[in-house]
Amino acid sequence: MSEPFSAILIATVALLAGALARLYFLRAKALRRLAADCDCSALPFFEPILKKACELIDAKREIILRTEEELNSLQDQYNLLTENMAAAIIWRDSKGRITYCSPFTEVLTGYPAQEILAEKSDFFLKIVHQDDLEAYGRALKVTSVGEPFQFRYRFFHKSGILMWAETRTVPIMAEDGNVDSSLSITIDVTGAVRYQKQVEEKNRDLQDFTYMVSHDLKAPIATIKGMLAVVNESRSENQAQSSEQLPLEHIMRATKRLELLVSSVLEYARVSNQEFAQGPVSIEAVLKDVLDDFAKELSASSAEVSVAGEMPVVMGDRVRIYQVFSNLVGNAIKYRNPNRALKITIEALPLSNPRYSTVNVKDNGIGIASEHQASVFRPFYRISGEKSDGLGIGLACVKKVVDKCGGWISLESTPDTGSCFSITLRKAPARQLD
Repeated sequence: MSEPFSAILIATVALLAGALARLYFLRAKALRRLAADCDCSALPFFEPILKKACELIDAKREIILRTEEELNSLQDQYNLLTENMAAAIIWRDSKGRITYCSPFTEVLTGYPAQEILAEKSDFFLKIVHQDDLEAYGRALKVTSVGEPFQFRYRFFHKSGILMWAETRTVPIMAEDGNVDSSLSITIDVTGAVRYQKQVEEKNRDLQDFTYMVSHDLKAPIATIKGMLAVVNESRSENQAQSSEQLPLEHIMRATKRLELLVSSVLEYARVSNQEFAQGPVSIEAVLKDVLDDFAKELSASSAEVSVAGEMPVVMGDRVRIYQVFSNLVGNAIKYRNPNRALKITIEALPLSNPRYSTVNVKDNGIGIASEHQASVFRPFYRISGEKSDGLGIGLACVKKVVDKCGGWISLESTPDTGSCFSITLRKAPARQLD
């Protein structure tokens, strides 16, 4: 396997250094022999000159030996790096022919290095997928005019498996300013591409399901509700008191719950698929809107609400961030402890990270047992099962929104004591207002 230019240069310098060291050593040896053979007492004039020359030669010899050791160390480090890196390092000459490839190239392609180097043109042109050949050739052409290039493409492993690679190629310029050669680093991204395709396929399935729910379920529900309304209107007052009324009321409640379920599924799908506009949002303004909207419920439950700390301006979508705090305040009201007055504390924590801000929403409600805390952010998970009025979609949507805004949410809770939700979001850049 031929060495790349840098390796050849290091080896050449090392050989020269060794030769010079040997030359200086022989000179010093000859001068010492001359000094020994001569009667130095008869030549007092030459004695200090010879001594100085010997000292100078010894010093130069030490420098050269030390330099040679450093070059050998660099060569060892270079070999260790190229032989163990999980990437194909490839050197091409000005004509595009591969003159060096690291050992991982054999793992990546399945072909031996001898076969890769024996090819008179770029070996990869033989294994790149036909549909990606044009892009591959364009990348080489861009590099040939002195510009770096990075792209993904498909190629066939020697075993016949279709794989994905990502290559970054940079030109190596000669002293005259022309491209002398190029260096490429290629990694295997087959697993990442396949995972990405799986995610895209699942997203398409979710979109199809959302469309089905929206069009194929909402219409029958509306029909059932309409027919029930017609039946109730057509019945007389005496008939309304009959035994038929109970089943009809049960059907109406079930229909309303089914309608709520469909709406929840659609909302979760929208939150999951929709891209949010990322802009500066004032948490103080959002909390004012949330507390104003819940004023009636808070008053009815004799709740005490306190807002502490300087609320930050964060990056996100105002409507969705409103949804986050509205859901948390609504849950605090809904799951309050009936044995004591509701207390809600919303607090901005001191900055521990200059890029993020954390706001806690704490209540003294019924709390959440430890075995449920890891699951409350899953869609349609209900702690109380069928006894709960909710559908288990609220906190799932909250987590989706926070994740999409580039933040995270955590929970600390103790049964019969209360819960504390910590929402961490990215801070808005300075001098930007909501």
